[in-house]
Amino acid sequence: MKDIIYLDLKTTVGTKLFIKPKRFLAIKQELIDFLKDEKHLCTKSFAQTVMFSHELKANNQIEGYGDDVEIIKKVIARAEDIPDKNKRQRILNLYHGYNYILRNREINPDTLKKLYSILSKDLLDPKDLARMGEFYRMAPVYILKNGRLDIPPYQGVIACDIENYMTDYFNFLNIEIDGDITDEYIKSQILHYYFVYIHPYFDVNGRTSRTLSMWYLLNKKSYPYIIFNRGISFKDSEYTKVIEDVRAYHDLSYFIDYMLTTVKVELEKEYIMQLEANLASDKLNGIDYQTLLYFLTIKGNKTVLDFVNMYNRFNDKKKAKEIYETMIVSLLDKQVLDVERITQKNMFDDKHNLILKLRNTKEISKDKVKRLVL
Repeated sequence: MKDIIYLDLKTTVGTKLFIKPKRFLAIKQELIDFLKDEKHLCTKSFAQTVMFSHELKANNQIEGYGDDVEIIKKVIARAEDIPDKNKRQRILNLYHGYNYILRNREINPDTLKKLYSILSKDLLDPKDLARMGEFYRMAPVYILKNGRLDIPPYQGVIACDIENYMTDYFNFLNIEIDGDITDEYIKSQILHYYFVYIHPYFDVNGRTSRTLSMWYLLNKKSYPYIIFNRGISFKDSEYTKVIEDVRAYHDLSYFIDYMLTTVKVELEKEYIMQLEANLASDKLNGIDYQTLLYFLTIKGNKTVLDFVNMYNRFNDKKKAKEIYETMIVSLLDKQVLDVERITQKNMFDDKHNLILKLRNTKEISKDKVKRLVL
């Protein structure tokens, strides 16, 4: 194995992006071993299920939009009932974009243009629309560092050079690799990063880059890895930081290692959610899965208050009592969660400080779950 592999993807300073495979070899093998026994994750039906629930939410969540899964369902079922036009539009755009990549296999400049028109519909500034060329922007774009206005921003690739960089992008995309679905996932994340680096549009670059990566994974039948957006959404500040590191040092190993580790955590959650669904006293619904997902994401003690804080961080805010009654009670009733103990402080009906635990932890294989803190 080579210590360094230089990719045919150039930077704006004349060097090439590169990877150091040994840096992420261990986590790559961990994923390969994990998936050997999780055949249900390696199906298109799994990919479609997560795409239109958690992944659709997560792709927007990374951009700072906290649309809960029930709102997403309402928009998809009857958009006119949602008065917030921007909320409605960004959800519908991703929904239609995901349907588009499920129906269309070939990724080329024309199909990318179509995908972008779907994802950006009615979301772009008219001034930016007027400065778009046939495929890409025709003026500079500036990218804030961690959303801060007090730090000089990055600049995307110079407009006149974008087509040349995108030619490299498509050339790299079309190279057939000798590897398995995990290797294809690694390649999809190289594509993910490089699209963000080029920044070919004025807006909606992030959602487009991640949806393109999902499109590539669908084409390569790398179905378990469709779930990567969800992992980013729980660690978005780290996501931004690792992109900045690659931009500074041109070493994509940082990003690949981060994306492999992130997706492993989410796949471990899927393993546990499937196990708990099989052992539950009644069938789990969409809200139950979201509750269990957030529960598994919390580290350390898992009180009702911790859960409320987790929910309100990633969704439009609700009162603690409503969250407890509409989400947690169901998993207590279905014998997925138990109350471990009650802390001393009293909140609403002593429920706020219940410390919760998974009921069926003895059934969880320690060999399968190495990255989660249960």
